[in-house]
Amino acid sequence: MTDREQAGQKALEFSENLWKSGDFWELESSEYERLRYARLIQVLQGARYPRGLELGCGAGHFTRLLAPQVDHLVAYDISPSAIARATGRAGAAGGGGTSTIDFRAGNAMDYAWRADGPWDLVVMNETICYLGWLYSFFDVAWFASELHAATRPGGRFLMANTIDKQGYDKLLLPYIIRTYRDLFLNVGFTLDREETVQGTKNEVEFETLISLFARS
Repeated sequence: MTDREQAGQKALEFSENLWKSGDFWELESSEYERLRYARLIQVLQGARYPRGLELGCGAGHFTRLLAPQVDHLVAYDISPSAIARATGRAGAAGGGGTSTIDFRAGNAMDYAWRADGPWDLVVMNETICYLGWLYSFFDVAWFASELHAATRPGGRFLMANTIDKQGYDKLLLPYIIRTYRDLFLNVGFTLDREETVQGTKNEVEFETLISLFARS
């Protein structure tokens, strides 16, 4: 097994173990997460996108908030358990906006999403830090360039990453998160707008860096 295959297997096992236990990150119950999600939607300023891609959708909570702004939204997560929860909730909700969402289980680093491009909107919400943890820098840099190529000219790429200024979670150190942001600038995206959201979750102070990139 190659290093890249080992990273994929570790990513799958890590995500499955967490999602099998439920909402480990409290994405649906945390006031901070609700604030962060609401701000992400506001950053898009009501724009409408024909085709959207979300990488790292989890159980689809933010996906369902995003769907009204996208005609057809494809949402990937590496965890089959997360996708099962997402599709189950979409089915229980019936028609309406949920009918525009196509949930798929798959590793973003396997690039299956390229076949359905180009995309008018790509969203990565708290995902890049895990790719940087598990994959080599070259792999992450190549991923960034492939995502740029798969975004339609004039399209947008929305990325949000929590920063842990206290060092509680080393994957979220400020200089690491900002380096990921710069990586996408280096492959050709331009920064449309950027802001931060601050708050407390489980008595830990966090700041989320929200970056909306444009593809020229």
